[in-house]
Amino acid sequence: MSVKPTRMGLLLTKKKLKLASKGYKLLKEKRDALVMEFFKVLKEIKALRKDVAQNVSDAQKSLFRAQAAQGVASIDRLTFGLSQEAHIEVKQRSIMGVKVPDIKKVETSSEWFTALDSSPELDSSVVKYREAFPSLIRLVEKQLVLQRLADEIQKTKRKVNSLEYLIIPSLEGIKSMINFKLEEREREDFTRLKKIKEKIK
Repeated sequence: MSVKPTRMGLLLTKKKLKLASKGYKLLKEKRDALVMEFFKVLKEIKALRKDVAQNVSDAQKSLFRAQAAQGVASIDRLTFGLSQEAHIEVKQRSIMGVKVPDIKKVETSSEWFTALDSSPELDSSVVKYREAFPSLIRLVEKQLVLQRLADEIQKTKRKVNSLEYLIIPSLEGIKSMINFKLEEREREDFTRLKKIKEKIK
């Protein structure tokens, strides 16, 4: 960074230093807020994972019992035509300038029209899987949010470190150098004036 050791150069350096210090403070606050949000979402993910794991486990047990009673081929045949649309309403929201998905609504019917050769266990499995679906979608949403927050935290951290360890120290060094040069020039001017006065006398 090349700056002339003049009063104007000193003024410009002080302005840059003030701006860099302000940016550093704001970025630190942003980083801290993002970290807090990160751990909040992480806590939500842990709760959702527990809920999804329990629901899917219950559905899986019902499916295994149905397969044991009816055979895998029979289950495959019965569920091949199984189709029920799910309605998901997704929007976007901003967390400290980070765009993240925001699921407003997840709708899926827990009913299905059973075939004559179905079984209570298979019916129960289908219903349980469909009941687990909204939680599973919300888990995916939270994991996407977590990833985007983690990426932004890393970017912000790099900027904070750059300001703290490179830019601000560099500006402080330039400011000190200009001050030194100006003081040195003032001393030289003072000495020169003193000599001139002595010659005049």
